[in-house]
Amino acid sequence: MESVVQARFGGYTVDEADGTVTVEKMDCVLGLSNLAQTCRAAEPEDWRLIVYNHVARLDDFAPEVLAERLADYQKLQPDLRVRVVGPQHLNQIDPVCDPLPLGLSACLSVDLDGAACPVDRSYFDEWGIEQGEVMAVGLANTLMDEPLAALEGSELPGNVRVFTGESLFVTGHLLDFARTVPDISPQGAVVTVPAAHTVMVCPIELDEQFVEDSATMLAASYIRYLAGPNSVSPNALWWRPGHPLEGFARLDNQSFELVAPEPLRSKLWQGLRSGST
Repeated sequence: MESVVQARFGGYTVDEADGTVTVEKMDCVLGLSNLAQTCRAAEPEDWRLIVYNHVARLDDFAPEVLAERLADYQKLQPDLRVRVVGPQHLNQIDPVCDPLPLGLSACLSVDLDGAACPVDRSYFDEWGIEQGEVMAVGLANTLMDEPLAALEGSELPGNVRVFTGESLFVTGHLLDFARTVPDISPQGAVVTVPAAHTVMVCPIELDEQFVEDSATMLAASYIRYLAGPNSVSPNALWWRPGHPLEGFARLDNQSFELVAPEPLRSKLWQGLRSGST
């Protein structure tokens, strides 16, 4: 990787702790976790080309290029998107985003020919537009232009569903999820976003089958998160029609912690007791 960066851009600094490479003359920081995950799944003879294509994206993220691209809000509107991201996506910028439970965020981004560029607040402040209005435009573009579809032939059991899409923005559908899963009951579903292209869903039923299905889904989601590429979060959320997202379970501390609100935990416990009698 370093030889590719050196040949293309000259001076650079690798931060092994953060998993980033900084190209000084461009004032750009590039994350390396996705690159590592992609190479791990590829043949060694393909690594150099993968590295080159990854590093070449720095040209699109150069400050002068972004400043020109993001200066005109009216021209930029069609390229705005909103996607769900983890904290690792926001370390190097002051992002325009709305917080979600368990460390996730709904992040305003720009579609740079398939690459996802989070919008730094320094650009946003120049637009003079309310954040809610801009986020609404980005979400509408995401719902219209970035399809999320059910994965056929999933090997997960029971009622577990897996939804996928080709773009890095399909997780934004989670912010208006009733369009995708209109048949979910009012008690909702456990959902995970292990990677940028994947949303997993387990409808909540107050019985033992739900406990088995949700445990299997969480395990599969955790594996998907570890494998990547474009990992987002191992944690699980509780989604209900017409309600804000809430936390369901944490798995980001190498352990399992049920964090679902007490009313849901009580209902699940009552359902299990009823099913065992």
